[in-house]
Amino acid sequence: MQYLLATNWDFGLLKKLKGTSASGLYGQTGDDPLGGGRMAMFIPQVGPAEAAAFIAQARGQGLSFNYLANAACFDNAEFTRDGYRKIIDHFAWVASTGADMVTVTLPFLVPILKDRFPGLKVCVSSFARIQNAAAARYWEQLGADKLILPEIMGRDFTALKLIRQAVGCELELIANHACLYFCPLDLHHRTMVSHGSQSGHACGGFAPDFCKLSCQQMKLRAPAELIKSRWIRPEDVGAYEEIGIDCLKLVERFRGTDSLLEILHAYENRRFEGNLARLLSLPQEGVYMPPNLALTERPDLIDMDKMQEVMSVLKEPFTAGLCIDNARLDGFLDYFKKADCLHLDCERCGYCAGVADRAVSIDEKWRQQMIGRFDRALEILTRGEIAGITGAAAV
Repeated sequence: MQYLLATNWDFGLLKKLKGTSASGLYGQTGDDPLGGGRMAMFIPQVGPAEAAAFIAQARGQGLSFNYLANAACFDNAEFTRDGYRKIIDHFAWVASTGADMVTVTLPFLVPILKDRFPGLKVCVSSFARIQNAAAARYWEQLGADKLILPEIMGRDFTALKLIRQAVGCELELIANHACLYFCPLDLHHRTMVSHGSQSGHACGGFAPDFCKLSCQQMKLRAPAELIKSRWIRPEDVGAYEEIGIDCLKLVERFRGTDSLLEILHAYENRRFEGNLARLLSLPQEGVYMPPNLALTERPDLIDMDKMQEVMSVLKEPFTAGLCIDNARLDGFLDYFKKADCLHLDCERCGYCAGVADRAVSIDEKWRQQMIGRFDRALEILTRGEIAGITGAAAV
C-alpha cells in the first residue's frame, strides 16, 4: 500500500520521512489563486518560493508531490480572459516546482493540463464525488491518472470492487477523516472551503464554519455517527489492498509534524493502540498548527466578540472527553463487506450504534456542556448575531 501524507511545509517533516513508507506528499500554499479543500485559515502560510524549495527537496528524496487545485467552484471565472490566464499561469508555476501531479475537481481542467502540461499527472479530487463505475470511467477516459474516491465510499466494498474492475488508473481512499456518513452539509461545505481558500476571492478567506459546527455537534448528540464515519483502521489496511486500492491518503495539512508522523507510523505498522480519535480529523489539543485567525478579524463584516465565541467552540479538543477504543473494533469491518448501507435505514439497522456502545466512551458532563456550546454558536450564526443583527432588527 502506498501512503500519501499531508504536508505542513515543515522541512523537518521531510527529514523525518526518510526510511518510512510514505510514497509522497500533497499540499497547497496559503495564498493559492485557485483554492482547494481547506479554508485559508487552516493552510500553513508558505509562499511560492519556499513551497518550490520544499517540493524540490521532497522530489530529491524520492517522494512524489501532488499539488492541490481542487476547489469545487471558480465562480465561472475559468471561462473569462483573466480567469483562464490565472489558471494557466498557476499551473505553469506548479510544473516549474517539479511537482509531478495536480489534483482537480472540475472536469474543465483535465484537458487543459493534458494539453498544456503533459509532464503533470492528473488526480481527481474526492470533491468530484465519484461513486460508481460509470463516473470512474468518465474521468479515466478524460485523462485522469488517479481517482480519489469520496469518503462515503470507504466501506462500500461492492462499489469499490466494481470501480476497480472498471478502470486501470490508480485508486485512492482517505484513511483517517471523520466526515459524517452521507453528510447533509457536504455540498455547502465543499463550496464554502473552496471560496474560503482562493486568494483574491471576495470573501477574503473569511467564513465562520457553520458546517463544521453542525458536523461536530451531530457527533456529540449521536456518538454512533463517529462509527458511521468511513475512516479506515490501520489494522484493516489489508482489506483494501485485497480489492486493489493503490493508495491511502492521510490528513490533515495543518497538523504538526509529530502528529503527522504518528498517523503515518500507525498505518505503515498496521497497528494502533489506544484512542483511535487521536488519528482522526477531530479537534485535539496540541496536534494542530495555529490557524491564521487574522482572516477572521473582520469588524467591517461581523461582531468580533461573537466570532471569538464561535471559534472557541471549534477549538475545544474532543480527545479530552471522548475515546474510541481501537481494541474494541477488531472484526467490526466484516459486517460492511456484506451490508448494503446505501439502501439501509441506519435507525433500523443499529449496527454502528451497537459498536459505539461498546467502543466509544464519552465524559457525559463534558458532552452536555459541549452540545450547549454548539447550540449557542449555531444560534449566533443563524439568528444573525454575528452580523450584529438581533431581536426586532432581524425582522
